Amino acid sequence: MKNLRKLIWISLVLVTLGSCNEQEFLKEEAFDFYTPENLFVEPVIIESAITKLHENVRAMLFEQADNSAIFHYTTDYGYDAINPTHALNSWEDKVTPDAGEVEWAWDRFYKIIANANIILGRIDQVDYTSEQERKAHIAEAKFFRAWAYRGLNIIYGGVPITLEETTEAKRDFVRASKQEVWNLVIQDLTEAIPDLPGTDEVVDGRVTKGAGNHLLAEVYIIVKDYDKAIAAATEVIDNSGFALMQNRFGSRSTEPGDVYWDLFRRGNQNRKSGNTESIWVSQYEYLTPGGGNGDNIRFLMPLYWQLKDVNGETLFTGPNENFGGRGIGWWAPSKYWLEDVWAGTNANDMRNSDFNIIRDIVANNPASAFFGQPIVASGAFANDKDEENLNLFNRKWSAIVAKAAPIGNYPDELIVDPVTGLTNNDANHSYRDRYLMRLPETYLLRAEAHLLNGDAGSAANDINAVRTRANAPLVDAADVDIDYILDERARELFGEELRLLTLMRMGNIVERVRMYDPMHNGTYASNGINDHQNIWPIPNSDIERNSEAVLEQNIGYD
Repeated sequence: MKNLRKLIWISLVLVTLGSCNEQEFLKEEAFDFYTPENLFVEPVIIESAITKLHENVRAMLFEQADNSAIFHYTTDYGYDAINPTHALNSWEDKVTPDAGEVEWAWDRFYKIIANANIILGRIDQVDYTSEQERKAHIAEAKFFRAWAYRGLNIIYGGVPITLEETTEAKRDFVRASKQEVWNLVIQDLTEAIPDLPGTDEVVDGRVTKGAGNHLLAEVYIIVKDYDKAIAAATEVIDNSGFALMQNRFGSRSTEPGDVYWDLFRRGNQNRKSGNTESIWVSQYEYLTPGGGNGDNIRFLMPLYWQLKDVNGETLFTGPNENFGGRGIGWWAPSKYWLEDVWAGTNANDMRNSDFNIIRDIVANNPASAFFGQPIVASGAFANDKDEENLNLFNRKWSAIVAKAAPIGNYPDELIVDPVTGLTNNDANHSYRDRYLMRLPETYLLRAEAHLLNGDAGSAANDINAVRTRANAPLVDAADVDIDYILDERARELFGEELRLLTLMRMGNIVERVRMYDPMHNGTYASNGINDHQNIWPIPNSDIERNSEAVLEQNIGYD
């Protein structure tokens, strides 16, 4: 009971620090009132605080509704499907110092940093019986701090650095240079990795040496230390117990499908399922205290269940587990992802199979003249891409991305009719764990480092390791460039990688949005994105609160 009370206290402390109204790192609250000195005295309290860091990341990336989607739909991957001016469909008009999304991402990253700093600042008060456990806790906290500063530095450029717990009002923050932030990230990771546990030494979801080296490889690419990037990625690929999954496995391996499909079925993300390529997995345990329903997939799943046929009759009886559940079609994949990356010899790529990208579904409403027919092939609904039908075409139908949804496997209590697959309105989450890092990305990071280091042959070898698993034709070294690597990342990592960060760290976010985002390239709209928007602005609210020093704004946003 004593430990339970302490765990409740630590949860309240960290929830208070990370609440919606007090999450901003640069705000002026003093937090001593919420952190009594006698709280951090036992390892179990630090363990609970680290669990909170995992929850912070999980909530930021998967649970914050439309905000979590900014890492995907603002890129070449997709767009807001509601209308051309909604949300961040126009970078020029909407990505401003006062934008809620701009402040949200800044605040969320700094919340993680603040909570990591609490752990690192108070850990010397804790009475450990195991020095190994103490070092592991320090290492994991440093990993999270590095992860958050990496995100901030990519999106906003150099940002204020703080390495201590915030205990009193502070209004004199100044920005560090990008290189200073990268130096901190590299230092935190290189100090953490030796004390992080090995792949098979921890419970599901915990950070391991493999996760540390994976992140370090990316950061070394950013600072152009390609030899070290290759070495860090190689440590993951060759020496950490990971391997690409080559054969069917897991909870639904006897059903029609393929190994790529298996990777995203419920219960198949952790090593206990036989999955040897998952490096870092965000945990969701449905109907378990502290668990959840998985990430909110309804934004990506189309609003197909409201489609009407050309006669005005609905095509479906309601949301259906076989079609991805209750989607609302808030954002849709771009033509670049739905068509371009699968063109030519990539058409038969496993990742483009009918199991993994469902481009047509069968109408199941007996009242429709198109009952029992594929809705796209039969021309069941108005499929014109003109302004009048823009909302209909994009929001109500694009494609069903099977990796995002528990196709045919929603929890029983959500099923209204087991025969037809009709669900209730709660069938709008993934109900599974989510990948944060997977081995194919490590291969593609090493390929990128090899290419930038002048070794296209080794880059092709790493790309082909990923393509071989997908039964895709091998790529020649002469055809490998950064655009090809981005295409391969799209084929393998759509919906997993934070594409916004990938394009920003590579310096081609503006180019790719202009080229592939239909709200910017003239397909549906010709919204603007300016050259200076290769990074986002510093939130005005934090600049205004920082009254005792100048927190400089990024160029072009003044």
